Amino acid sequence: MNNFYPRFCMSRRRRQGGVSLIIVLIMVVIIGLTSAAAIRNATSDERVTNNMRMQSLAQQYAEAALRYCEAELAKADAARVATLQEANIVTTAFEADPAWNRTDTWLGGGGASATLTVLPELQIKSSNSAFKPSTLPQCVAEKQALKDTNIVYVITARGFSPDYTANAGTGKTTGGSVVWLQSTLALN
Repeated sequence: MNNFYPRFCMSRRRRQGGVSLIIVLIMVVIIGLTSAAAIRNATSDERVTNNMRMQSLAQQYAEAALRYCEAELAKADAARVATLQEANIVTTAFEADPAWNRTDTWLGGGGASATLTVLPELQIKSSNSAFKPSTLPQCVAEKQALKDTNIVYVITARGFSPDYTANAGTGKTTGGSVVWLQSTLALN
């Protein structure tokens, strides 16, 4: 009987040793896949959060540019910044293709480009220079003659995220965020 017990235990251990190794390897693979999925999910969430932050910053910069141009237009003509002087502002008919909708306006080659105003950097309030836009916010103004012969100013502003990039030739966005805002201002 003494001889039987050690042989029985040895053969049983050998059989279990191979199965245990396979089970451990399967568990390691499962843990690895779970960890990889968790890391991928966290990275994806971080990208989404960063994109939302960049979009929000572009929105804030567009609002700052819009408010700046509205305030400048509310001043007397002589007190305005040079680009928003009355002589630079084009008048478009209400039904016509607006100047703000033309690429040449924003690239400086026509339309309402004479009123292309860049928000002064001092107007941008940011506690962290990493969140300052690489392209400063802009606005243009044009007068629109309404059907009842009233004249209103249409102010269009663009704000850019810090990671914004564009094609220099076409002005089309290649990366980052750009937000467009518009207001109509009737001065009496």
